[in-house]
Amino acid sequence: MDTIKGTDAIRKAELVSKSGGDFSMAFFPFSRKKPSKGKVGLKVSEGCTCRLPLPRDRFDIDSRHFFLYCDQELNPKMCYKILIRYIGFPEDGYKLKKVIWYE
Repeated sequence: MDTIKGTDAIRKAELVSKSGGDFSMAFFPFSRKKPSKGKVGLKVSEGCTCRLPLPRDRFDIDSRHFFLYCDQELNPKMCYKILIRYIGFPEDGYKLKKVIWYE
């Protein structure tokens, strides 16, 4: 399986979004306010684009830990960067690459 460094994945997602493209990603959903009970699986989002912070966005911790994006329906979403496990870009046919955060 192909791999990509986490920082490179974020940078590339931002560049693709700026050029009008989109990307796919898979991550583990997590909420500090609403802890999940039981097993949590990967959430796959397709047609994503990066977004800027909205005025109503509130961060309990430093905002640099969050990845801000819009889903396919242009709904604003966010996830912890560190929980992104796979990401795919259009030049590879959206084939998901494993995101490596620590080496």
